[in-house]
Amino acid sequence: MKRAFLFLIFCMAHSAWAQNQTVNGLKQGPWKVTYEGSTVIRYEGQFDRGIPVGTFTHYHPNGTKRAVMVFRGKTQACYTQEFALNGVLLAEGLYGAPGVKDSTWRIYDLNGKLLNTETYRGGQLNGPFATYYPNGKVVESGSMQDGEKSGLWTRFGENGEKTRSAEYAMGMLQGTWTEFDENGRISLRGTYEGNMKEGRWLEFESGKPAKGTWYRKGLVTKEVEY
Repeated sequence: MKRAFLFLIFCMAHSAWAQNQTVNGLKQGPWKVTYEGSTVIRYEGQFDRGIPVGTFTHYHPNGTKRAVMVFRGKTQACYTQEFALNGVLLAEGLYGAPGVKDSTWRIYDLNGKLLNTETYRGGQLNGPFATYYPNGKVVESGSMQDGEKSGLWTRFGENGEKTRSAEYAMGMLQGTWTEFDENGRISLRGTYEGNMKEGRWLEFESGKPAKGTWYRKGLVTKEVEY
């Protein structure tokens, strides 16, 4: 009995010794860190010569899970899930390097409903981007370039019907703007240059031109009824 007790003490001491160790100034082996002045764990995981490996779990100050990070070998790239205080998943995606988002991320609201799908390259928004209604239908979709809207963006109603399309260049309206009626027919079409209306804009009724308005650098120069 005494021998078993001593063995238990040895195991406990060994476990305590093996945790939160450094080798040549680098974190090594299992680590568990608490919030300052608290017994609540802030994060726990494993290091290999200063590099996080395997699964790391981070916690909110109230003890609920804040993030789970699963690392790919010793690359420091990790798939991450982030959680709200109530445990609802808020975001999930890949970090290609510490703090640098990469590839596709999915963002959720506090009820777990999908808000956005975002594409990153080197920590910046580059690629497909979409926002969603609570019913899961797309609100708007398009592409981002260096953090700005670029190319064709399309907006939809809650039932999935197309309501608008617009062209962008580096976040500015640049190109054709088109609006659609409830029957999917064009109701308005014109052109933007540098965020300002330019040239002829046509309003349609029942699919037919009804009014033309001409612009120069956003200012009306002429109007014609058809």
